[in-house]
Amino acid sequence: MVQRIKAWRILSLTTIMVFFLAGCAGKTAEITPEPQPTRDPNLEQSLAQQLAQMNPSAVPIFQEATRSMDSGDYQKSVELYQQVISMAPNFSAAYRRLGYIELNLKNIDQAEQLSRKALGLEPNSYNQSSLALVLVQKNTPKDFQEAFNLASAAVKSLPDDEETNLALLISAAATNDIDIARQTDQHLLQIAPSDPLAHYFAGLLAANDGKWETAEAELLNSQTLGMPSETVQQALNSGISRNAMISRTLRWGGVATAFWLLGLGILFIVGNALSHATINTLNNLEYATSVQIKPEEHRIRSIYRTVIAILSLYYYISMPFVLVFLFLVVGGAYYVFFLIGSIPIQLAVILVIMLLASMLAILRSLFTRTKDLPPGRALRKIDAPELWNLAEEAARRLETRPVDSIYVNPGVNIAVYERGSILQKMRGTSQRNLILGMGVLQGLTQAQFAAILAHEYGHFSNRDTAGGNLAHQVYASLHQLAQQLIRGRAAQIFNPVWLFVLSYQRIFRRATMGASRLQEVLADRYAAMAYGSQNFIDGLRSIVWQGVAFPLQAKYEIQKSLDLNRPVSNVYGLPVEEKLKGELNKRFEDAMQRPTTPDDSHPAPHQRMAWIERLHFPFFEIANSQSPALDLFPNAEALELEMTGQLMKSVRR
Repeated sequence: MVQRIKAWRILSLTTIMVFFLAGCAGKTAEITPEPQPTRDPNLEQSLAQQLAQMNPSAVPIFQEATRSMDSGDYQKSVELYQQVISMAPNFSAAYRRLGYIELNLKNIDQAEQLSRKALGLEPNSYNQSSLALVLVQKNTPKDFQEAFNLASAAVKSLPDDEETNLALLISAAATNDIDIARQTDQHLLQIAPSDPLAHYFAGLLAANDGKWETAEAELLNSQTLGMPSETVQQALNSGISRNAMISRTLRWGGVATAFWLLGLGILFIVGNALSHATINTLNNLEYATSVQIKPEEHRIRSIYRTVIAILSLYYYISMPFVLVFLFLVVGGAYYVFFLIGSIPIQLAVILVIMLLASMLAILRSLFTRTKDLPPGRALRKIDAPELWNLAEEAARRLETRPVDSIYVNPGVNIAVYERGSILQKMRGTSQRNLILGMGVLQGLTQAQFAAILAHEYGHFSNRDTAGGNLAHQVYASLHQLAQQLIRGRAAQIFNPVWLFVLSYQRIFRRATMGASRLQEVLADRYAAMAYGSQNFIDGLRSIVWQGVAFPLQAKYEIQKSLDLNRPVSNVYGLPVEEKLKGELNKRFEDAMQRPTTPDDSHPAPHQRMAWIERLHFPFFEIANSQSPALDLFPNAEALELEMTGQLMKSVRR
């Protein structure tokens, strides 16, 4: 490769920038020259032979002048080149190199005169490219065109010469011939991959094409190869760095969004697959007289725990994406308004309200905390000693710790939960609570009720209530977010936050409800083992009946009382109205025969009963087995009246 003073060392950097970006004249910022450590020995030898034919004594002077120029000692090299010219007036290389020095010293007119003299003496490619580099510094269209013509001719003779290609690159940029500049720069990068100006121009060309990240990388590479940092920074500050950052953000944001959406899809598919796998596993297992968790069930439970934990964390990971989509929707709408030149005031206001309401809803939902309120009216041991004795006996049957509190409420639910920190739950020192819905107790015998209690204690034995704090928090946050969006009138189909709530609730329910169904089936086994399969089946059937009958009868009684303007005395234990019997029987049959859906927290009753029948646990007799469960409450009627009052308060609200 020919090694001479390179174009980028003698050109004003501002001129290069202006040539490419605006086509105006350059001003300041001279590039400091660096010494050339090596030159093409073949070229130097041919020049020495050419000079020796003219004047052998001038050869060492020419060589010393070149060494001085390469080391940056321009004053000495000028004096020596002038000596060579006086000794060999027709030696064009001395004029050419002296022209380089004058150009670097900004003596453009003198540099042009010397370069033209060299070209006149010997019209070769070296002299053509040298004059081209001088002419582009004059900053006139005529000089630009002449420089381009000279450089084009030089490249034809020396297609792989670094300097001739640099001259063509710069002159093509000066004449705004971007296609030639791009082709030349690509070729220059192949023949001189370490040339800083080639990478510098590659950066500018990439910026011209809108390839901001490539432009930034090429400019920084040119700085590494020797381009002055202030020059590179000037180009980067012209908007390349900013646009590269935006491009990177959009690209990685798009990749992150794609992975986020893919993750949502995978979690939804896994949740559905687990839901079906749970039912299939329970249907295909050969039951023995054991309540121990089978390997297949244990594997599904482990997968569920992992999936629910991931889903819970994924909810918080999703919030930044949801916010970005929200801003994109609102910002995109306003951009469309700008393009059409008209702003629909009503829609613009709706979008602003949606934006503010959604942001506020997200903020509140992320910091929402479930209130630890009593789930009903507390029943102390002194209030219902026989009830407490039965609850403690059920705990002993399952060899687990009894509940610490019992609450009664007006509903039709029976459930247990633990209150305390995760550490307390893991250690087994948390407070265990039992919730009894007054509406479900009617019709239960004490043996059936004991089996239902054993089912609830089965959740404790399986550690179902020991975890799930994060999942409960996410569910509460989702509920809070939905309520806030509805109240803020931001629950719109074009609101990405609302769409996220609807979608994530479905995904979250699929996974959590599937896990809940498995927990219920495993707890059913404990109930059957402790008090016999038939006791639990009969108790479950009674609960399904009351779950249908009580709401229907209570609603009818309350509405009749409101119509007649008379108070409601007691909605519990009402006789079945004749007009309701047909509807009640139909609803009960539907409830008993319905299939299990992916969003059910419990398997369908007929499936649960079928699984328990296969266990064949014998009937277990307890004291007062056939007595009503309500006999466990010393003053059941007073308690029913109290629950009726609470129910009426809820109706009035």
